Amino acid sequence: EYVAHVTEHRCPAGACKALTNFHIEAEKCKGCTLCARNCPVGAISGKVKEPHVIDTSKCIKCGVCMEKCKFQAVVKK
Repeated sequence: EYVAHVTEHRCPAGACKALTNFHIEAEKCKGCTLCARNCPVGAISGKVKEPHVIDTSKCIKCGVCMEKCKFQAVVKK
């Protein structure tokens, strides 16, 4: 786990906020826009009934998108 943190810049446990990213799985996303409407910084984009995308440069990693998604399309990586 230490090697993953230092050399790969990722947290396998998902505990380190700085090394965690949120991602929307396109095959699960129904395009309901619920995540985008609740994102406090507008980091999620996409059209209605089409898979959405999270702009990781804007994302503050608050987790609201994951909480609001009814289809479990938002995952932490």
